[in-house]
Amino acid sequence: MTEKILIIQTAFLGDLILSTPFFHAVKREFPESELHVLVNQGTEQVLSGNPDINRVICIDKKKIKKSPIAFFRFANSLKKERYDRVYSTHFSFRSSLLSWFTSAKFRVGYQESGFSFLHTKTVSRPKLGPHEVEKLFSLLYDDESDYPIGRERRPFLYPKSSDLESFRTTANRMKVIEGEYIIIAPSSLWETKRMPEEKFASLISLILRKRSETIILIGSKADLLIEERIFQLLSIEPLRPHERARLLSIVGKTSLSELAVWIQKSHAIISNDSSPIHFASAFNIPTVMIYGATIPAFGYSTLSEKNRIMEVGHLSCRPCGIHGGRICPESHFRCMLDQQPQKLFESLEEILKPS
Repeated sequence: MTEKILIIQTAFLGDLILSTPFFHAVKREFPESELHVLVNQGTEQVLSGNPDINRVICIDKKKIKKSPIAFFRFANSLKKERYDRVYSTHFSFRSSLLSWFTSAKFRVGYQESGFSFLHTKTVSRPKLGPHEVEKLFSLLYDDESDYPIGRERRPFLYPKSSDLESFRTTANRMKVIEGEYIIIAPSSLWETKRMPEEKFASLISLILRKRSETIILIGSKADLLIEERIFQLLSIEPLRPHERARLLSIVGKTSLSELAVWIQKSHAIISNDSSPIHFASAFNIPTVMIYGATIPAFGYSTLSEKNRIMEVGHLSCRPCGIHGGRICPESHFRCMLDQQPQKLFESLEEILKPS
């Protein structure tokens, strides 16, 4: 008899992308199963075309947080699906409640999750040490030696043919050549995970003057002020006209699935600790990852084979939170203000050296 499985992952976009190796592993363990994935509304695009998933269910977290009635109606809709297994990869108490409401006989989650007693099986989720992908695998495998390795450990994204066509059309219009541009992702949801625009401007100036690639800025519509600030700062940099012409932007102009293609076709990416890192990991794109308030030991670092992790060492205040924060609690922000554009550039040069 075919098992019906639900995986609950209603966290941020980056968390969802990092969960795709887990979806793949579950499907490999239960190849005849019908696999449903519950995600936060607005993130579902990155699962488009994923052959491991039979159905994506979206939940409006803002709505269910405000309305207990809406929450219980949604929970009841899950119960009607009659799931055999539920894996709760998120550790909020609501995720535990949703799992419990399904009445599935097998419900696994983390010991550290809210209302963890509602699961039928729990596993420990250490805050430091293992990568997030390994933490997810622990929900499925009892022995670490069984964890998938190599390609099966990296995210799985499946851009649609329409996304590829959109990329080609826009790239041709912008005169951008596949594999000959570097992605710069200067934003993050959390301010203390963002390297200041001044640092990015200096780094971009170095790349434009010393390398031949085009630079493409990426981000959402919420990042347009960051884009504007970077262009303002670069206007006073000593760049020749042909160098300035190689700085372009698609900030606020792509869907998530289109963005995946832009990252897939790039030569390299430079990004803060944010979701573009995980897009790049899916396609094994050379990566320079910039850390501020957070640290690699949290388990969200790049999985690309060619990478450099850039962080300011010897700061006793790091990390200041699992997600960073809105302001530096020490009021000095040295974790980002002490980042050196020259060293970032040298790291980029290192990962792009011919093998």
